Amino acid sequence: MLVVEGELRSLNPATLEVVGSVRPTDPAELEAIVARAQQAQARWAETSLDARRRLVLDTARVLLDRMDEVAELVTAETGKPLVESYTAELIVSVENARWVAAAAPRVLRVERAPFPQLYLKHKRGFLVYEPLGAVAVISPWNFPLAIPFTQAVAAVAAGNAVVVKPSELTPLTGEWVARAFAEAGAPEGLVQTVQGSGDEVGDALVRAPGIAKVFFTGSTAVGRRIGVACAELLRPVTLELGGKDPMLVLRDADLGRAVEGALWGAFSNCGQVCAGVERIYVASERCEEFVRALVRRAGELRLGRGDDPATELGPLVSEGQRARVEDLVAEARERGAEALCGGRRPDVGLPGWFYEPTVMAVRDGSPRLEREEVFGPVVTVAPFEDEDEAVALANSSPFGLGASVWTRDLERARRLAARLEAGSVWTNDVAYSYGAGQASWGGVKESGFGRTHSKHGLYACTQVKFVDADRGRVSVPWWYPYGPLGVEAFRGALEVLYGDGVGARAQAAWHHRRGLAYLARRYLSGR
Repeated sequence: MLVVEGELRSLNPATLEVVGSVRPTDPAELEAIVARAQQAQARWAETSLDARRRLVLDTARVLLDRMDEVAELVTAETGKPLVESYTAELIVSVENARWVAAAAPRVLRVERAPFPQLYLKHKRGFLVYEPLGAVAVISPWNFPLAIPFTQAVAAVAAGNAVVVKPSELTPLTGEWVARAFAEAGAPEGLVQTVQGSGDEVGDALVRAPGIAKVFFTGSTAVGRRIGVACAELLRPVTLELGGKDPMLVLRDADLGRAVEGALWGAFSNCGQVCAGVERIYVASERCEEFVRALVRRAGELRLGRGDDPATELGPLVSEGQRARVEDLVAEARERGAEALCGGRRPDVGLPGWFYEPTVMAVRDGSPRLEREEVFGPVVTVAPFEDEDEAVALANSSPFGLGASVWTRDLERARRLAARLEAGSVWTNDVAYSYGAGQASWGGVKESGFGRTHSKHGLYACTQVKFVDADRGRVSVPWWYPYGPLGVEAFRGALEVLYGDGVGARAQAAWHHRRGLAYLARRYLSGR
């Protein structure tokens, strides 16, 4: 985080030029900020689902109307190519907003919960999806618009207020979430942005009184700390953490498509994608051919500043991020891994934090590169002999965000998907479903828990309340008084209601006729 004269400055990671600055939030201000959010939310919760739907659509329209301005800012702050700012940021944001607007009135409407039980037939039951209150969205720098925007859209549609804390590396893009809602006519205080470091402002926001839930996307290490803090407060949390996604290329795969999928999955956004491809396992008889093609294509990628339309690979987001990538590659080399291409800083005529797309052939004994999330333009490749070995290799990671299976046999793909420990499994594609609102998003194991997107992402923004309707005209036979006849009655009821077979139930009814008659009298008495 670069703070100069009290301002948080944002740097272009390709040119190291200052993009702009914002004022950091004083943690002491959070109490008032959350209070404003609560006040706005109390009024917003009374609005109809249709009114919320219209605001979501209007907010998406703001992004569409300002798309060039937003895309250029995202590229300036992250270094990613402009194409990726339009696709992975803007299209993802708008598409998810439109899905939420269409689905929320259906998903969140009051749901009937009918009673099949004979003794409850006179009641009517309902599941009501109520807003949580003011929620916190703490988002990362790799997708500084799409991640907080899509989470805020779901929260607002469910009737909540949102306080967004963007990464200190992309503060200007983070401002656009609240700005888009404000320009769309959202009530004051409904969506707000706070700025600053995760250790200071982020931690204070997680613990702030009045925050009803935390949605965090980021590293597993930070996610653990947030999870502990929320557990101490008995505060619900959704954690979308790191990944180490495997790609399984079976012997019958379309190799050309698999190579192109691996290239994009491993190197888009300079590899800084939680669901990016970091490990590739190829059927042994096709591995050499696959690696040769992947290395050739990786060498053809055009590196440069993101605002050059010809650029396909931008820089890493920070000096520290590049240093981590270099450290992991260096250690792997020391332990016998081979860089088949890349593995060094390129000469692109710019001072930024560039690193070549790197394909590594791993050997036994390079544990950090195989176990830890790289979050950079580095992918490992290794062969497998059969399906069991492929699954074992894929599941050997402590992470479980996504995985992909590449084969022409869709039944085989479904069979493998059932065995893979991941929150999402794609067939002959990778990571695309974050841009499809109906698809759930989240991981297992150290990739976190909870879901965003899809109907489950909407449910995650609510608390479910059961409400019933009963005119009070039917007696409740299990109320007082008890007594010996009550014991016989309910023993008989258990056998009659849940016994095996019609004959056994009829026999139980005759045997317990005195107790059952007692129950019937109480049930029909109205007292």
